[in-house]
Amino acid sequence: MRPKNYDYVDILRNHLEGDFESVFNGELIYPRQLEVHLPSDRKTACNFHCSYCQGGELDQSLGSWESKGLKLIDQLQGAIPLYIYGGVYTEPLMNEYFLRYLEMTKKYNNNFGCHSNGSLLTALEESEGFCSRLIELGDSEIDYYSCSLDAGNVKSHSKTKNIKEDFFTRIIEGLRLLVSLRAKKEYPKIRVCYLMNKLNSSKEEVASIVNIMKDIGVDSLRFSVPYMVYGRDFKQVEHYRNHNEMPFGDKCKEIVGPHLSKDQGERPYIFWHGPGYQDVKKMVFSQCIYSYYQITYGADGYVYKCSSTASPSFP
Repeated sequence: MRPKNYDYVDILRNHLEGDFESVFNGELIYPRQLEVHLPSDRKTACNFHCSYCQGGELDQSLGSWESKGLKLIDQLQGAIPLYIYGGVYTEPLMNEYFLRYLEMTKKYNNNFGCHSNGSLLTALEESEGFCSRLIELGDSEIDYYSCSLDAGNVKSHSKTKNIKEDFFTRIIEGLRLLVSLRAKKEYPKIRVCYLMNKLNSSKEEVASIVNIMKDIGVDSLRFSVPYMVYGRDFKQVEHYRNHNEMPFGDKCKEIVGPHLSKDQGERPYIFWHGPGYQDVKKMVFSQCIYSYYQITYGADGYVYKCSSTASPSFP
């Protein structure tokens, strides 16, 4: 069964209060969420170089529009309930405006989600109290910070992210800091994602990261495999899923199987999100309803209907 947080049609149905007849009829309907891709430091898109980066083959344009974006959110006055801060090719914590965006989100009692590689948590706490403020702002079960870790030790992390420095240790320290600062608070939720590849999928490494996450006390740990990079024909995507993602996913699921949670109340809640949930067979339509669910403020400063197309070079 698809996890409820990944049942996007059902989430959209709730946002529309069950009224799908209101779509595509010219009526103004604000999306359920706005995804904001802050332009990193406007010089370098990301400090990591993952081979499976979804925007790795796209034009990685970086604009200087942060003040304009803050004004837009202020003018919306809470009309969009959820703001997701991430990037199809950028790292949001590299941008100095990030805390201001979180604060603007909470000005109207909206919720936030943050997707980050976690490399700058400790450095930003030292320089501006970032982690402390992040924890302070989280006041709802919908608020969360998600770290794309993708490794269980220093060696495989460096190879997976195509970097030379030991960022893995810093990330673990950053996650431990977040949980420590949150103390007895429930929010924001602290999540960790682990994309499995041939470098990081041994039984020993999986067991190691599970033990580390249990020791830290994060809320969830998600295992999955990388999808094909964006910008491909649907038939090519389906072929890659069936001949690469699915077979490798089956092997990975067998490895993580003994560690998966049996109860939703377990902490961390450890779960598998397989490529079978990629509904590529449903990608036959004349109109896409996704922009009622989410639109994206791209790193180049333009607004896109979908986060996967948030680049000027997307085909």
